[in-house]
Amino acid sequence: MSGQSGEETQTVLLISNVDFNDENGRAEKFSTRERLLRERGWELKLCYVNPTVWGVLIGVLRGLWLVRSADVVNSVCNPPHLHIVGGVVSKLGRKPWLAEFRDPLVTNPDVETGSVSERLRKYLESYILREANSVVWYDGIQLPENYFLNQYPDATNEKVCQLPPIGYEKEKFSQISPAEYESFSIVYAGSFYEGWIEPYTFIEGVGEYISSNPEADLDVFFYGDWNSEYDTAVEQAGVEESIHHHPFVPHEEIVKVMKGADALLYIGGADPENRRNLPSKLYDYIGAGRPIIAIVDLDFRVADLIREQDIGIVVPPESPEDVRDAIERIRNGDYRYDPVKGDELTRERSNAVYTDALDRLLTSE
Repeated sequence: MSGQSGEETQTVLLISNVDFNDENGRAEKFSTRERLLRERGWELKLCYVNPTVWGVLIGVLRGLWLVRSADVVNSVCNPPHLHIVGGVVSKLGRKPWLAEFRDPLVTNPDVETGSVSERLRKYLESYILREANSVVWYDGIQLPENYFLNQYPDATNEKVCQLPPIGYEKEKFSQISPAEYESFSIVYAGSFYEGWIEPYTFIEGVGEYISSNPEADLDVFFYGDWNSEYDTAVEQAGVEESIHHHPFVPHEEIVKVMKGADALLYIGGADPENRRNLPSKLYDYIGAGRPIIAIVDLDFRVADLIREQDIGIVVPPESPEDVRDAIERIRNGDYRYDPVKGDELTRERSNAVYTDALDRLLTSE
């Protein structure tokens, strides 16, 4: 059994539906957490829970076996059943419970207002706020400002703790050398979503920039989703020689590409359901250390963060003229990017605050 004294290591039991061997973003984040926790005197032990009824029952039994050698139970949502398993394992195993929100339960855009799912989630959320020893959530998920303190009068600042954005892994980014480009280059890496996140405004803005600077040597590289309608927009804007698209590439390769670019393109759209969202792609952009051209609603959390950290230029959706001006400002040196800016938005910083929350659970016993 681990403990607080001497050189002994504490153990946190993570209740999750993610196997660390999975090739997805959340698995990579938890794998990184495992390493960062070890550096601060904690071991992470995984209790995998399959998202089925039998999987939940087996998960509870597995958790009760594993919790005997753990100091804290940490459940992570989404999906909601992980908090159910975490609460049961914590109570029966008599270990403090840290409930972690990486996605909202009740204010989730995918949950229909007035539905049975919403009512069940409200009950679960109130149970968590009442029974969990600590509740943590990340800046950048879809929760209104001070949500828990406003929604639950008995909640206190000692119990609920907002963590910094999940961020990027600074060490990993620093080890990758940037690609080299002969022309002024802009890179977009990620997916598009019909009617929500699409490149039309940017393509038109590139067209206006080329029209104003016919001798300009500009190349834009899109890595990820692309379709024939975007090709048509490129042709209509007359920028076929400047815009290039490629399929998705491995993470290490895209980091190299991003670090070598003169600017990075972020498209966040104007859907109000995503007003508070800070997507993982943004952290990669910040880690690459290049100025960001962000086409997103000016009132979104992404826009606030970029302005607060001064790590790029925010462009309102449907404004090709502002896209043109942003490219000109970066290329002409009117916008001076300091690569040190954004350094605090790292996994290391976020994990340090998370670990402090774990430490408080043991020192308060």
